[in-house]
Amino acid sequence: MGLIKKMHYKSKLILCYLVLVSFPLILCLVLLYQSIVKPVRENAVSAIDQRLDQELNTINSKIEKIRNVSYLVSTNTVINKFFVPKFYGDLELIEILNNDISPLLSWLEASSPEISYYHFFTNNPSIPETQYLHQYDDYRSEPWMQEMENSIFDKGYYLEPCHINRSYSYGYGGEDQMVYSLFYPLLTSNNFLEVCIKPSVFFEDMKTIPAMESGFVAAVNSDGKIISDLPAKVTADFRHSLEQRLMEGDCLSDSDEGPFLVSLAQTEYLISIKQIGSLDSWILCAVPGAEIVGPVLKAQQSFTLVILAAAIGIVLLSYLLSTLLIRKINTIIDAVHKIQEGDFHVAIPVNGEDEIDQLATDINYMSFKINELINRVYKARMLQKETELSALQAQINPHFLFNILDTFKMIAIIHDLDDFSDSIAALGNLMRYNISPASYHCTLEHELQIIRDYINIQNLLLNNRVTLLLSVPDNLLRFEIPNFILQPIIENSFVHGFENKLSELIIKVTIYRGDSSIIIKIEDNGTGISGEQQQTLTAAMKKSTETLEVEPISLEPQERESSRSGKSIGILNVNLRLFLLYGRHYSFTFSSSDLGGACNTISLPVSIPTKEQEENFLNERSKLLHF
Repeated sequence: MGLIKKMHYKSKLILCYLVLVSFPLILCLVLLYQSIVKPVRENAVSAIDQRLDQELNTINSKIEKIRNVSYLVSTNTVINKFFVPKFYGDLELIEILNNDISPLLSWLEASSPEISYYHFFTNNPSIPETQYLHQYDDYRSEPWMQEMENSIFDKGYYLEPCHINRSYSYGYGGEDQMVYSLFYPLLTSNNFLEVCIKPSVFFEDMKTIPAMESGFVAAVNSDGKIISDLPAKVTADFRHSLEQRLMEGDCLSDSDEGPFLVSLAQTEYLISIKQIGSLDSWILCAVPGAEIVGPVLKAQQSFTLVILAAAIGIVLLSYLLSTLLIRKINTIIDAVHKIQEGDFHVAIPVNGEDEIDQLATDINYMSFKINELINRVYKARMLQKETELSALQAQINPHFLFNILDTFKMIAIIHDLDDFSDSIAALGNLMRYNISPASYHCTLEHELQIIRDYINIQNLLLNNRVTLLLSVPDNLLRFEIPNFILQPIIENSFVHGFENKLSELIIKVTIYRGDSSIIIKIEDNGTGISGEQQQTLTAAMKKSTETLEVEPISLEPQERESSRSGKSIGILNVNLRLFLLYGRHYSFTFSSSDLGGACNTISLPVSIPTKEQEENFLNERSKLLHF
């Protein structure tokens, strides 16, 4: 909505034309897709998904058969007795191995071509190592063995994801091929059966699964590698590109989200993936996209070209129509710009009676009335300025006051009245500081000098009962801060400092550099400020920044008529001015001082306020400098 508001009227007209025409065009495209393209694609995807589901059922049946056979082997009485320590002698072990166990395993391997081999891992040191038998402790430190130990007792078996075939003793089992390892615990403790499954044989039927005319089905492991044999028509480069695409993206993890299109070997393929949960693998079906919606897409492309040509023609026509309609509006805009620049002698030509012509007539009349009003107001303001000038000339010239103060200072010096002379000089500095042209900042050195002058004047009245302690690094003296932020706080220390009739008031000012700020701490040994008073003052400061108004408050609600009531208006004024200059990039807090009184802490950012902040400050200064 904001962007439309910023657009020119001509652009809005063109946009309206385009919206009105584009809507039926887009509707036609959507209807075409919904009625032709989408159903064809959905039917093809549905057929592929059904075929993959059938293959999943077949795979699960094979896995279940292998599990059943493996379970029978692991629970076989003869096999389990064979691994019981000291149950048989050495000769009996060899006889049982040769006559019972080895023939059984050989027969199982021969009858199940998808099974590569059987292995037993035992902790019985008397068992001789063969192509089927291995000592459990020799492989116990292997990561795959540790993973098996941690997982096998959860489900009663452990199926290791597809991996490179491992080489065991006697060099058996070291073929460089991918296998699954299915582990079952024997009835005797720390004895395990491993059944290795060959994916190339297990998924052999996939090569015969029909997948349109040029598609194929394959098995993929968790690393995106194809572990089943592919049809002869699938080249090695294509296989590599497909595996790389599967490894780079999240295709396997997002398999539940449905089929997706990828570009492989300069051809777009529709890829459908189903997970084989029991094997931690996936089956994949890849079909060229052209086989699914090829004819329909060609018709859609032709229709789209016609639509685009019509859209371009509509854009050009919209531009011409809007140009004709906007020409009269541009004439009115030019006239309004002249009025804005101060030329009120404009006259817009009116050639009709439509709404735009009526607007032109009204602007012409408005220009005439404004010109007439300016003439009257100008004369009135000239008379007013003459009156104000006379009044200003009757006022006392501030420089005359400064000259008088300088004269008093010279008299005091002549008569050796040093304290009186210093006080007059301090008063002169304060008056110059107040009467000087408005500026929102001054140097820290200048602000500290004003504090010294103020305390010098107070000491003249208080018989030097006030002590000022300054701790300021020299490298911070040229730092610019808002003017009059320290003197009101010092004045507040005077107001509250002698309430307990102190014999001496100590005011300590500490200034140091933080990480990205300047820290100013003002402490005294006065009456201090309680926790309740701190909360009251903090709430009043927050309210002033929200309303941009400074209202007197009482830090002691039960003594609203006491001398302390409303005395914190200077502090509120300082806080509000800091807020106008720095926004939320400063802090002003209160606490108890180690001197026994109050501690005021101001944190200012190192950067100097911007011009915008200066203008904001100067606009508010007239109503805020009253403390």
